[in-house]
Amino acid sequence: MKKLIAILAALLAAAVLSSAQQLDSAKRVLLDEKLAEYTAAIEREGVQVQKEECDFLIGSSTDSLVRQYVALRLYDHYVSSRVMGAEAVAIHIFDTWFLPGIVKMESDMDLMTARVYADFNRQSQIGCNAPELVMETLSGARMELFGREGTYAENGDRHSVLFFYDTGCAKCKVESILLSHLLEDEDYPIDLYAIYTGDDREAWEDYVAERFDFPTFRTKVTHLWDPTLDSDFQRKYGILQTPRMYLIRPDQVIKGRGLDTYALAHMLGEILSHPDLEYGNPQMDPVFDNLLVQSTETGVKATVDYLAQSQLHAGDTTMCRQLLGDFLYYLAPKTGQAMKEGTKYLIDEYVLGRNDIWNTADDTLKVVGFAEIMDDLLSKSMPGSRIADIKVPGELLTYAKSTKKTMNLRKLKGESNLIIFHTDGCNICAAEIAAARNIISQLDRKQKNKIKVFLVNVDDLLASDPSLASKLFDSFDLSSLPFIIGTDKKGIIDARYMTLRN
Repeated sequence: MKKLIAILAALLAAAVLSSAQQLDSAKRVLLDEKLAEYTAAIEREGVQVQKEECDFLIGSSTDSLVRQYVALRLYDHYVSSRVMGAEAVAIHIFDTWFLPGIVKMESDMDLMTARVYADFNRQSQIGCNAPELVMETLSGARMELFGREGTYAENGDRHSVLFFYDTGCAKCKVESILLSHLLEDEDYPIDLYAIYTGDDREAWEDYVAERFDFPTFRTKVTHLWDPTLDSDFQRKYGILQTPRMYLIRPDQVIKGRGLDTYALAHMLGEILSHPDLEYGNPQMDPVFDNLLVQSTETGVKATVDYLAQSQLHAGDTTMCRQLLGDFLYYLAPKTGQAMKEGTKYLIDEYVLGRNDIWNTADDTLKVVGFAEIMDDLLSKSMPGSRIADIKVPGELLTYAKSTKKTMNLRKLKGESNLIIFHTDGCNICAAEIAAARNIISQLDRKQKNKIKVFLVNVDDLLASDPSLASKLFDSFDLSSLPFIIGTDKKGIIDARYMTLRN
C-alpha cells in the first residue's frame, strides 16, 4: 500500500507539473511512465476499485488538457488490456467522462468508435447475466439459450461454453482443434454451444464434420447459427471478430470472456475439480475469533454472510465450502444463544438445500450430514413457537418461595418465564441456578408475577420417569446442559440457549 501511495503522489506531481505548461513530449513521457506504473499497481484490485481509482486520477487533473490526456491514456490502456474484465473499466470511463462530454475525445470518429466498443461489450461483461439468444440448430430446430423457457434451463447444474467462430478464420480453425482435443481428453460435464457466425450452410456442415467430430460422454455439443442475425448476437456478445469464447456459470452469469482453450482449461479445472476438503482445522479458530469481535447473534450471522458472499460473488465455491465448513465445525461445540442461533442460520442459509455449493459425496459425508444432525437439534423449540405442552416435576422459584411441584411448561403464567434444565454435579448449572435465585430475590410483592423460574433436574427424570424424559429430549435440545429457555405469559418462546450469569 505504501508503494501505491508513493506512485500516486508521483503521478499527481507529474500531472501538476504538466498542467503548468503545454504538454510537450518530455512531459508526456513522464506522465505515461507514471500512469503505466499506477495501472500495473492496481491491476490485481477488483474492477470496482480500478474504476474508482481511474475516476480519482481523471478528476484530480484540474487542467483540461491534462485531464483529457490522462482519461484517454487510461481508456486506451483498458481497451487494449489482455486482463479479463478490463473492458468493464474502459466502458466505465467512457460512460462517466466521454459520453456526457465532460472530457472530449480527440475526434468525432474516436467518439463513435468508443461508443461502438461500449455498446458491443456492455451486455457481456463478467458478472452480467448471459444475454438471451434464440438460434437454429443443424437440424433446423429453434433453440433458446439463457431464457426462462430455454433448453439451458433444463441443464441448470452445468456450466456452458459459447464458442463463436467462422469457417474462413484461420485462428478459429486452430482454436477449434485445440478445443476439440481438450473436450475429448477431459470430457467435462459441460454444455458446449459452437456458434457459426457466417451464413454458408454447406461450409458450416463441412466444418462441423471436420473439426467437431469427437466422442464424449459427459460433454454435450450443440451446433448453432443465425444467418439472418435476428438474435443480435454480435452486439450482445461483442462478436466484432472471431474466435470468441465465453464461460457461463450454472446460474447463467458470465464467468469468463475472451478465453482461449488454455484459459478455459484452467478455469474449468479449478471449477470442476472437487478436492476432498478437511474441516475443523484448529488453526482457523484464531481467525474466526478475530472475526467475531461482536459475539452477538447479529454479529455471528453477519460473519456467516461475509464468509459466504465474499467467495460466492467471486465464483469460488471451493473456498466457500472450506470457509463455511470450518466455521460450522467451529460453531458446533459453542454454547450460548448467539452461537447456537448463528449455527442454525448458517445451516439454513448456506448448507441444506444449497446443492450449488455442496455437490460432492465428500461434502455430504463431512458437512451436509453433520449439518442435518445439528439442524435436528437446533430446530427444536424454535423462538416464536409455543413451548411443548408437557407436565414436568421440578422446582418453581417465585418472589417469596421455592416450591417442589409438577408444572405444565406452557402454563407457568409469569410475565416472563425461565425454564432451566440442569444436571447434578455440573458447576455451570449450579452457577446459572444461583444467578436465577439472585434475580428472583430482587423481586418484591408487586413484581411477584414478573419473572418465574422453573428448575428441571434431568438426572432425576431419567431415573424416575424415562418416558417423560424421552418426551423432553424430543422437544428440546438437551445435548448439553444447562439448557435455559425463556417464554412469555402465553408460553411463546422468546429466547433459548440463554445464560443468566453476568
